Amino acid sequence: MAFSTTASYAVPHTHRKPEPEDFGFNPDTLSPQEVLDFLDSRIQDVIKELQASEIWQAVSSPETDQEFITELMKEVYLETVMYQEEIVEGGVACIAQMPRCLDVSLFDEMLHHQVEEFDHGEMMLRDFIGLGGSEEYARNRRMSPTAFSAAAAWRMLVHMRDPFAYLGALYPFEGLTPIVSEMVKSFLKERGFGDKQTEFIEYHSTADLEHTRLIRELILKVCEEYPEAKTSICYGIEYYLAVYPMPLWNAAFKRAKKRLSLV
Repeated sequence: MAFSTTASYAVPHTHRKPEPEDFGFNPDTLSPQEVLDFLDSRIQDVIKELQASEIWQAVSSPETDQEFITELMKEVYLETVMYQEEIVEGGVACIAQMPRCLDVSLFDEMLHHQVEEFDHGEMMLRDFIGLGGSEEYARNRRMSPTAFSAAAAWRMLVHMRDPFAYLGALYPFEGLTPIVSEMVKSFLKERGFGDKQTEFIEYHSTADLEHTRLIRELILKVCEEYPEAKTSICYGIEYYLAVYPMPLWNAAFKRAKKRLSLV
């Protein structure tokens, strides 16, 4: 069998040109503000998808059985517990790969953000336990396929040494989480969920607003100083939206139904 010898090596991943069919536009041509506008548009796409989903109808409907809502939220919390530790580790590794000529203050801001994220898996675990979940089970359960996929996406960013994509992959956490947390917390309060069952949601409905501002400023600064970062950032959010958040939430929904023998 004959093999082509026209290319002796592959172009490094971060030097490859974006494919128009992945976006419908060339990210290289965007201004820093237009990069942010694109990220925001993708967040709105996810919100629309969530609001049209079966899981959202269940959470928002007063007709949904209380036992199912409790089981559903336990499974949602559990997904976060399973992937959070790996994502923080991957995020710190991505930050460590940033160009050494990067303004040290930006490096410091990115690391400080991860410091504030460090124990959020434990915060979610407390909510899981508050709903009657077993701490032993949560700490020893093998990762779900969806949690594994979410964590693996960050490992791949590290492996490909594409640190600017980290900022795009991070955006759904900081741009989406406060919006969804604010949307859902009123429904849960109406259901009688207390502080010990909604610590994560209550915290992220407010604290992540500051994180969103920080990440937006970081993206603007990085895109201005490193124009090549624009493509990586745009790919970063697409890489992560392929595995987060809808696949995880849908998996939690299916597990909750199975546990209550509703399927």
